[in-house]
Amino acid sequence: MTPAAPRDGSFRLAWLVFWVSAAVLGFEIVLMRLLLVCSWNHFAFVVISVVLLGFGASGTALTVARAWVLPRSDWLVFALSLLTAGAIPICAVLAQHVPIEARFVPALLAEHAAKWVLYWAILTIPFFFGAAAIGLALMSAKGRIAGIYASNLLGSGAGALLAPVLMTVAPPQWLPLLLAGPAVVGGLSLAPRRPSVRYTAWTVLFVAVTAFLVLDPPHLRLDSSKYAAQIQQWAPPFTPQRIAHAYGPRATVEAYRSEAIHDLPFLGLGESPPPITAIVIDGHRAGSVLNVASAAEASVVDQTLMAAPYAFAPDQPRVALLGEIGGSNAWLAVRRGAASIDVVQPYPAVFELLRGPLREDGGAVLAHPLVHPICAEPRHFIEHTPNQYDLIHLVALESSAAGSGGVAGLGQDFLMTEQGITACLKTLRGDGLLFACRGIQTPPRDNLKVLATFIRALAGIGVTEPDRHIVIVRDFLAVCTIVKVSPWTSNEIDRLRELCRRRQLTPVWFQGIRDDELNQPDALESPPDGVGDWYHYAARNLFSSNADQFIDDWNFDIRPATDDRPFFYDYFKLRSLRALKDAYGELWLTRTELAFLFIMAAATIVSVVGAALILAPLAVLRGSRLGSRRFATLSYFAAIGLAYLLLEMTLLSALTRAIGDPVLSAAVTIAGFLIFSGAGSLTAQRLTPASRRTVARLFVLLLIICCVTLLALDPLTSLIGGFPEPLRLLLAPLAIAPLGYLMGFPMPFALAQLERAAPSVIPWAWGINGFASVVATPLAMMVGMTWGFTWAGIAAIGLYGAAALVFTKLSRR
Repeated sequence: MTPAAPRDGSFRLAWLVFWVSAAVLGFEIVLMRLLLVCSWNHFAFVVISVVLLGFGASGTALTVARAWVLPRSDWLVFALSLLTAGAIPICAVLAQHVPIEARFVPALLAEHAAKWVLYWAILTIPFFFGAAAIGLALMSAKGRIAGIYASNLLGSGAGALLAPVLMTVAPPQWLPLLLAGPAVVGGLSLAPRRPSVRYTAWTVLFVAVTAFLVLDPPHLRLDSSKYAAQIQQWAPPFTPQRIAHAYGPRATVEAYRSEAIHDLPFLGLGESPPPITAIVIDGHRAGSVLNVASAAEASVVDQTLMAAPYAFAPDQPRVALLGEIGGSNAWLAVRRGAASIDVVQPYPAVFELLRGPLREDGGAVLAHPLVHPICAEPRHFIEHTPNQYDLIHLVALESSAAGSGGVAGLGQDFLMTEQGITACLKTLRGDGLLFACRGIQTPPRDNLKVLATFIRALAGIGVTEPDRHIVIVRDFLAVCTIVKVSPWTSNEIDRLRELCRRRQLTPVWFQGIRDDELNQPDALESPPDGVGDWYHYAARNLFSSNADQFIDDWNFDIRPATDDRPFFYDYFKLRSLRALKDAYGELWLTRTELAFLFIMAAATIVSVVGAALILAPLAVLRGSRLGSRRFATLSYFAAIGLAYLLLEMTLLSALTRAIGDPVLSAAVTIAGFLIFSGAGSLTAQRLTPASRRTVARLFVLLLIICCVTLLALDPLTSLIGGFPEPLRLLLAPLAIAPLGYLMGFPMPFALAQLERAAPSVIPWAWGINGFASVVATPLAMMVGMTWGFTWAGIAAIGLYGAAALVFTKLSRR
């Protein structure tokens, strides 16, 4: 027998579901921030999969144990909310004891994989408890199931918005403890009547969490290959001192000082820099602050590779430094006679530290009258600035090559896309220069992708002979690729040859370069034809009519990134695995990026686990009233689960470009979808039971809005990106409101059908939907990295169309 809703009524049950959902989704967003600090990516697609895996597993458990849990639903929902509150901070701390690494060593591959599986298994526990509380509430809410489902969505949206707020007031390691609060608030609404039981439950929760936190206080364990983790291993007296720090939704920013910190990117041999303060963002080395008080004391920057392009800039150039963090390149621009220098980077805390604690340690560069600090995402800034520049420096690329054996390729960079570089070129004056310096890698890929992107962007502004607009030079550390809006003149080429002789630089490409000028003085491995180095060989081919074939044949993915496929740091090609294994043997893992393989492994694991947990309740349901509709029901809930998450991931990528920060974008996108879908579910409750004609019309409207949203996505994100950040955060969810609202209808309509036909199947349907969503998140990433997110959106439209047909079939029966 299915009992009525718990004694406090449907409102109290909905209240509990709201707060538990807020805690669960808030923890989901916080996990992304924790992973950005501790590892190399926010792993949003895995976090979302883990959340939904917890929801699916709870649906399975409730289905199997239905006969036992329903008569006890009153106190079980309360107990599960308390378990959620305790599991969030405890599991967050336990996960920090699992030494996960984002760079994989071939000999330890199985061990690395096992640690990742254990890490995610621990973090699934809070989501399992929270989802079980929500699922049991759905089973208990007879006649009000759509309202409870709407509370789940609205609470989830509120939690996604709460998380960034908490990030402004607490350091990352303490955020899980704060997010236990909403689950406790929810539990208060269904506390048992007997005071002794109620007080005992609260006491046990308080003592357990307090004892655990005292014995093992919240802390963050950084990936051992991250800069912040490595410098902590330095022996005294070189152990760095953290002299300043700040945290927030954007990043955790730290400043370290040590006598051993003296590395300035791409500084020539024999040069000794002044004392340096290292700026570390989310554990990564992000910039160097020269501890100098004036430009005269910063003469060392003249010997960096980044100084070379200034030799071809006009007198008193207007300069834009996109992604400059520490200020060393600002000193370079000052010393090179710049008339105006715009320093553009997206982290408010960086400017706060440079203007505050670090002002006397080199931060004074921001107070220089020629320097204008601008806190903005570089792509947003360059697309909407009214300024015209003589020189644009892509400082964000100023690092060593991509981390082979790691997952840096998961990061999305909208500045280094065809469209982003085209926007940079359009902002240059007639003889303006755009340049990027990036470390040498073997085999080459980063700098080849830079060159291919520059060539494609030049075509975007109407240049038909890009080989006349680009020069490439290098030293023993890095490659500098310089693109000019107008063709390089013979006089400028002569000056370039003289610069290479004077600075001991190795020319790679310029119009009219001779074979005897190549690969010297710093010789690298030559290609089979023996002409120059591999960089020159690649440039010859990329400038040729055979460029597309060369890109296709190269062992790494050097296709220019696009706004629809914004993975500049992904160089992996699945079909090149055999060639890499043949060339490097057991060390092939150290010669390629593993982002795509990581996604494939994640998709395989969650699919296997998901299939196992779906098949179990199917066996239990053999004698249920579903009968021949079992497959159709499975198909429907799987289709809408896949479609929902494919669309969400597609819009998440687009809104990341509009908002600029991946964690804030995830919070806003998830909150927008859930809140507006919740509103749709509330409307669906009023329409239930709906006629087949009503349902058909809503599905048609949903499909139309899906198509319109995909078509309008590019101009819409460009428009939103032009507003200040607070306004972007408000407009982004409103942009997806119509789509999110209509996406809230398919689930409650089908749940209402099941409530009348086979109520015992509701948790199973909930689980099917969750597991389909689990598979959808890595699937969307794989599609986005291979063909672009638009194709993921198109697949979602097809799935919603299929779901409409299945619903029509089910409703007829």
